[in-house]
Amino acid sequence: SGLMHVAAAVGTPIVAVYGSTSPQNTPPLAEQRELVWLGLSCSPCHRKICPLGHLNCLNTLEVAQVAAAAERLLEMPAAA
Repeated sequence: SGLMHVAAAVGTPIVAVYGSTSPQNTPPLAEQRELVWLGLSCSPCHRKICPLGHLNCLNTLEVAQVAAAAERLLEMPAAA
């Protein structure tokens, strides 16, 4: 997530994908951002290895969901 925060600091539009972490705890502080998070009951666990052995927080995330977030970001007016 470090590069996401660096990008936000320099004003880069961001699509941030969250799995085992939560956008409520560490969102990018950028005007132009789209956050993708499934908000499953097991997330956020803040673990690098899924303690339940399934990694559903990322494995059930659809490419279309991330693409839709990118499209919404592209439709936003440019930051001043």
